[in-house]
Amino acid sequence: MVLEKLEPKVVWDIFEHVLAATPRESKKEGKIRAAIKDWVTKQTELHNLDVTLIEDDVGNILLKVPPTPGFESCPPVMLQGHLDMVCETNRPGGFDFDNESIPVQIEDNGEWVTADGTTLGADNGIGVAMALALLVDESAVHGPLEILLTVDEETGLTGAFGLDIDKFEPRSRLLLNLDSEDFGVITIGSAGGGEVELTRDLSHVEPSAELVFLRVTVDGLRGGHSGGEIHLHRANAHKLVARLLSSIVNDHELVLASWEGGSKHNAIPRESTAVIGIRRDEMAAIRDRLDRERDAILNYYGKEGTKGVLEPNIRVSFSEVSRQKHLDSTNSKIVIWTVDSLPHGPKNFSPQVPDLVETSTNLAIIKTTDSSMTLHESARSNVDAELEAYRRSIADIGRLGGWKVTLDPAYPGWAPNPSSPFLKFVKDQYDRVVDGEVRVEAVHAGLECGIIGARIPGMQMVSVGPTITNPHTPDEHVNIESVKKFYDFLKLLLSELPTAGL
Repeated sequence: MVLEKLEPKVVWDIFEHVLAATPRESKKEGKIRAAIKDWVTKQTELHNLDVTLIEDDVGNILLKVPPTPGFESCPPVMLQGHLDMVCETNRPGGFDFDNESIPVQIEDNGEWVTADGTTLGADNGIGVAMALALLVDESAVHGPLEILLTVDEETGLTGAFGLDIDKFEPRSRLLLNLDSEDFGVITIGSAGGGEVELTRDLSHVEPSAELVFLRVTVDGLRGGHSGGEIHLHRANAHKLVARLLSSIVNDHELVLASWEGGSKHNAIPRESTAVIGIRRDEMAAIRDRLDRERDAILNYYGKEGTKGVLEPNIRVSFSEVSRQKHLDSTNSKIVIWTVDSLPHGPKNFSPQVPDLVETSTNLAIIKTTDSSMTLHESARSNVDAELEAYRRSIADIGRLGGWKVTLDPAYPGWAPNPSSPFLKFVKDQYDRVVDGEVRVEAVHAGLECGIIGARIPGMQMVSVGPTITNPHTPDEHVNIESVKKFYDFLKLLLSELPTAGL
């Protein structure tokens, strides 16, 4: 046990022994669903609880919790979070997320919970833990609750899209999404998103005797959430490798053997590796060009600025490797030119909401097989029409290069409703526990609220949560004090609901 001394004990106990004990990569939520059902069964028997558990065909779980005595007249409230997590590690030997528990730890300063070399899963495990804690916390009072736990939020919002309203028969028209990451902030709008996949059929040929091969690698980057951190000037490993290769491909003979990097559509890639073949008699000239480009990259991202060093652990390396089968020169150039041309980062900022990224894209994944190469772009926008227009333009870059283009269906954004009576009530309660101003804002990250709101008409929604930094990376942290304050706020809000007039 690592977190047993933290408060609120009931929340951290659930987080450590149910959520962190059961890593739950997107599309692999079977174990966590079983763990939660087992926990609910044991708690209902231990505390004599009257809880109804319902599952739908895609794996979502809905817990219907009756009101505590005296709160029967309260309007029902839905507490919603997602079960899956982004599984990333920077351990040299990797990490078995299918079978090992998340190695949670408390930082020496006693202020943060993190994990040893892996993502923590506080996104959204800490929100799920707080919702479940209300079932067994004897100090919590509330009206009827509906706790909705969805699957596969991180890679496609599959659970929200597949929500079986007929089976769940939700009564709530007030929703607290517990997936925000800033204590003292109420989120009332989020971006929609959609993927663009470029695929190219390729054949590999045997290397000629005159070729030598170099591995070109960029790693050690900070990465981050492609919604929450896309504006922070963090480097994209694929774009830096493309920059290196484009500096030589037009002046020297070059063939591409492979290119790999990135694994999650919503994580800014932290590492990328390409293997290239070059003529031996051009090795000195090419290495000189690559060294100069590397120095320029390291100088830019390693320089101290007003907000510190952009990429303090960036590494750019070149090493000779064994001869390999490779693409022909024409396809090699097209791949390099395409990756170098594909956009990454913010496209524009909102003209209505100060400092809000309106439209962006993340060049997330590059994968090579024996017969094909795939490039995966993940686009976001807080304006649905802008999202579709941007995705078309990204697809057009692929079409110009002769790639097969796949545009997956996009998920909608969540339009803000600043005049919502529920928002006013939530903010009034938040003001009572937050030191300083409570902010109300929209975010560029994707949340399930837009989809749920479309499935359940008339739902008033807000998204709230404790402070989480660097989600989707091994540097993910959750602030301990904010967890306690947020849970106190959650209990206060539910206890005051009879006075809300909703």
